[in-house]
Amino acid sequence: MNRKLMPIMLFFIEVVMYYFICLYFNLDNDLTIGSGTLYFLFLFIYGHYSLNTCLIWNEIKQLVKSSFCFFIALLVLVPKATGYERRMHLTLMVVSMFIISLLASRFLRIAFREQFARRTLVIGTGYEAARLGKISNNNRFALTDVKGYVDVNKTNGLYGFRQDNIIKYSQIYDYSKIDEAIDNLKIEQIIIALPEANQQVLDKVMSDIYGKVEAVKYLPNVNGTMTFSSEVQDFDGQLLIATSNDEMGFLDRVIKRSIDILTGIVGIITLIPLMGYVKYKYVKSGDHDNIMFSQDRIGKNGKMIKIYKFRSMIPNAEAELERMMEEDSEIKEEYLTNKKLKDDPRITEVGHFLRKTSLDEWPQFVNVLKGEMSFIGPRPYLPREKEDMGQYYDSIIKLKPGITGMWQANGRSDVEFTYRCKLDDYYYHNWSIWLDFTIMYKTVKSVVYGKGSL
Repeated sequence: MNRKLMPIMLFFIEVVMYYFICLYFNLDNDLTIGSGTLYFLFLFIYGHYSLNTCLIWNEIKQLVKSSFCFFIALLVLVPKATGYERRMHLTLMVVSMFIISLLASRFLRIAFREQFARRTLVIGTGYEAARLGKISNNNRFALTDVKGYVDVNKTNGLYGFRQDNIIKYSQIYDYSKIDEAIDNLKIEQIIIALPEANQQVLDKVMSDIYGKVEAVKYLPNVNGTMTFSSEVQDFDGQLLIATSNDEMGFLDRVIKRSIDILTGIVGIITLIPLMGYVKYKYVKSGDHDNIMFSQDRIGKNGKMIKIYKFRSMIPNAEAELERMMEEDSEIKEEYLTNKKLKDDPRITEVGHFLRKTSLDEWPQFVNVLKGEMSFIGPRPYLPREKEDMGQYYDSIIKLKPGITGMWQANGRSDVEFTYRCKLDDYYYHNWSIWLDFTIMYKTVKSVVYGKGSL
């Protein structure tokens, strides 16, 4: 099926639904045509009908912008003389079309993903390539379907460049057989995921694939300098990336604290019955110890705070950890490297359930209301982890630690320690309402599907 049919199908569905909504609210023909022209013009301007690959929160952002502009235009163009009821109908029409446009776009992308998605080959087998493939194939909204990978380690043509191979359970081709991969997999797009490669390697790869696919993308090595406020500039033929590392402004802090207060109140209200449930589960399993515990963590500006959690381990878990590390060198090495144990024997049966559902974090809403933590923020690090945080410590402590954050939304316990620090550093440099919304969405998705639970 021709990929260009998707925006046509989307436009047709939205036009039909818009017409029926106007009929429902009994709008006259002139207002229906005029407002409809404005609405679809804004959708077009903000890229709603673009075939560019994007994730669902990018689509939501585009629709919010176009709907907001449409609503403002209606307020200006439709006279107040039309009456309160008619203006309320127009408001409901904007909200209805926002929901319809989002659902229609999502339905078409998911239902026809096999036909519309670009068949993609990733050059690279390292961590970045694996993560790129996972994001592309796990997110049904995106129109990128990774069919295979190219291993650059088995060729002498790339000036000795080597990369760790962590790709598993996927089709992997040697670089010398890249043409065969393109033909066999019917590749339409190639993504070069070699961020550590030098310019000679990139030039060689670009030369070898030139003209063989419809689109070529590459993952740059930006060393953490790229932010949401960065932009690509064409400086008379030279590609420049303008970056910005702005801190939160006063209004930003007010908005974030307001959200924290609201979520904190809801969290505390739900915490009370939850405590009874957790106590019941522990008593039923024969464990009569305290279900709550507090622990020292690093707060904003390096100040020590006590966070509250439901106990998910046996009593005296810290002392047990010291004993285990003394007796088993492999356990000691694993914990010192990742600051956690993958199969931690100290976790109770009830604790596994609490961690899988993230209910063990629920008492931290008390910390949120107290102003010590935020609903979304960097991970609350242990005092003994300060040295291991390295260069990221100074940026991470500029924000309040959060109940959830970048690392929980991007793999949770599957993310190794250094990468957690990088994600929290990224969050500090890139904070926005949209980023918080994305983290909330991804956290809920991770909890519901139980992926990467602690």
